[in-house]
Amino acid sequence: MKIALIRKKYTYHGGAESFSQGLIDQLLLQGHEVHIHAISWEGRSPSPGMFFHKVPAVTFNSLLRDLMFAFASRNQVAEGHYDIIQSHDKTLYQDIYRAGDGCHIEWLRQRWKRTGILGRLSTVFNPYHWLILGLERSIFRGERYRKIIAISELVKRNIIEHYQVPVDDIVVIYNGVDLRRFHPGNRERFRKEVRRQYEIAEQDRVFLFVGSGFERKGVGYLIEAAEMLDAPVTLLIVGKGSQKKFQNMVGKQRVIFCGPQKNIEQYYAAADAFVFPTVYEPFGNVHLEALASGLPVITTRNSGAAEIIEEGKSGFVVPEPEDRNAISESMKRLLDAGMLQAMAREARRTAERFTLERSVFEMLRLYSAIMEEKTGRQRSST
Repeated sequence: MKIALIRKKYTYHGGAESFSQGLIDQLLLQGHEVHIHAISWEGRSPSPGMFFHKVPAVTFNSLLRDLMFAFASRNQVAEGHYDIIQSHDKTLYQDIYRAGDGCHIEWLRQRWKRTGILGRLSTVFNPYHWLILGLERSIFRGERYRKIIAISELVKRNIIEHYQVPVDDIVVIYNGVDLRRFHPGNRERFRKEVRRQYEIAEQDRVFLFVGSGFERKGVGYLIEAAEMLDAPVTLLIVGKGSQKKFQNMVGKQRVIFCGPQKNIEQYYAAADAFVFPTVYEPFGNVHLEALASGLPVITTRNSGAAEIIEEGKSGFVVPEPEDRNAISESMKRLLDAGMLQAMAREARRTAERFTLERSVFEMLRLYSAIMEEKTGRQRSST
């Protein structure tokens, strides 16, 4: 098949982009031709069967960038004579819309509940939010798709609730993870070196956070929960975001902001557990990466990944990110070495159900169904 994938840009520290690269690799292995339509792509150089098409768009202003990208990508892919067009961004022309970013309206709803009058005013008068909501509405209510891929049941419920999309139009396909790259065996290879780099002793308990957009993903709640612990712990914060506000929250615990990291598997290897007290997260590859690395996961019900966490076995799910007591109590339980080891083994077993191959197999099955539908319509029209 000749397949088009649409994504604004690829950055090595982006979870959605990381998924895109894994999908591309699997599609190429199976002999498909993959065409990427993006403003920029910082991934590997195109390999045989993979083609990059630059979408023209301004980059100095996010509103103009997203608006231009939506229209320019539509024109590009419409001329490509593709078997399947799959978009990972809010665009205007696709066979499959993969709602990897969830529902923007749901994120705004969650944010609205947690901000004051100034925050609400900035939301209402921010034209970027109105653009994204308009594009989202155009896709879902304008039926600019043949099928929608939701990356969790949470996202599926959000789409149905806010846009009344028919249930049969949505297919839930969970993300997959590279079980070789993210593996408990990395502890032997990378743990000591990363800990030495940040002057962390082997016996120190390290809780890891990985993500860009610290406010939405709950860095503040994590720091506050850690400060409630009596025992000393170290927090490794990996990702892109403004640090100053969160550094001011730090008291007795040690919090290290590491910035974005390309070799992120080494940081999972250096940690003991993963904490992600997000306000809203459709799923988040970081959950699977942590589980595959043998790290128990603490997250919230506002994350689609909560659907695969077995309470007290592979991790803990807290009701809301504001429930610092629940986050702190979950972290406290993981200070017990015996419980940590048992949950680490279960974490890996959980991740092994979510391979990249499985995710791509389900996607190819969907592609085949769409191709059959297209072929059937062509025959009926002749």
